[in-house]
Amino acid sequence: MSQWEGFEELVKVVEVGSFSGAARALGVSKGHISQRVSQLEDRLGTRLLHRTTRKLSLTELGNLYYQRSKQVIEDLQEIEQTVSEFQQRATGLLKISSPNLLGEMHIVPAIADFLKEHDTLEIELNFFSKKVDLIEDGYDVAIQVGARTDINVVNKSLANTTFQLVASPRFLNQYGTPEDPDDLKLLRCLMFTEYGTSKPWRFVSGEDKMSVNGMCYWHSSSGHCLLAAARQGMGLAYLPDYYVSEDIKSGSLVPVMEDWCGIERDIVAIYQHRRHLSAKVKLFLDFMQNRFQEQRPW
Repeated sequence: MSQWEGFEELVKVVEVGSFSGAARALGVSKGHISQRVSQLEDRLGTRLLHRTTRKLSLTELGNLYYQRSKQVIEDLQEIEQTVSEFQQRATGLLKISSPNLLGEMHIVPAIADFLKEHDTLEIELNFFSKKVDLIEDGYDVAIQVGARTDINVVNKSLANTTFQLVASPRFLNQYGTPEDPDDLKLLRCLMFTEYGTSKPWRFVSGEDKMSVNGMCYWHSSSGHCLLAAARQGMGLAYLPDYYVSEDIKSGSLVPVMEDWCGIERDIVAIYQHRRHLSAKVKLFLDFMQNRFQEQRPW
């Protein structure tokens, strides 16, 4: 028998003045209440209640036990209230990872606005191109392009991004402008590599789909590097729209082959699958989803 069994029943019996009243209050049978109190007395080796046909009264030791038990219940209620209130507030450390350029240009301003509403929160934001391990690396949220397939993670879509093929005006004047994916096999291309392997560029035009490995002139695992090379006229780059939108507006890069659309990818927030999500994570996810789905900043 647990040392906690019976004390709640005893307190309720004393508060309402009867076994039947305690049973109604706790949603159990009168026999269950009587049995628990009797078992409690047997375990303690002392009588706690004087029982008569007309009324119940506490013994001297029963009164001592009742007062202490009542305090325990009040303390437990206070603790639960504290935990409940804490769960409604964004407090503590929120650890987030994000891709570099997306993080610098769009996640940082969003977090700054989020902190205006939740100034008791502490933020740690780190930039990675690789996918982080939420548990091993201790992250609450990982923002990335493309959903994860891990068993115990949840993907929350924030926005989508479309890859665009771009080049500088200088490059296009010197080498010409591609009109379809086959032209890329003859032009200098700046390719993204992951673990030493270049990923093909994928395009869609109506019902037609093509994957192309262009004539690789420059390759890197950094989107920053590919963007910088494209600005310098080194070749064609295939990058998400949030990378190139400002350069297109300024004219330093030009979108090409616009009859062929690049692939669309979801920008997602990844978090651990939990039954009870902490307030800081839930509030942050809701804020980010509302912010990016109302209007993509790029």
